[in-house]
Amino acid sequence: MGAALNAQGAVGAKIRRLAAEFQELSFRLTGMTGGDPNQVIADINADVAEFNRLCASG
Repeated sequence: MGAALNAQGAVGAKIRRLAAEFQELSFRLTGMTGGDPNQVIADINADVAEFNRLCASG
């Protein structure tokens, strides 16, 4: 999470969102919460693509 503290703007927000999504995925995979883990994986994949786009443009 240290990277998110130093990142600014859209990149920092995307890092924080990805961290939250990975935590949610962990909760779903361990059975702590219900829901389809594939849904979270799809969100992660979309956000990683956006993160890569943001980093390439900066």
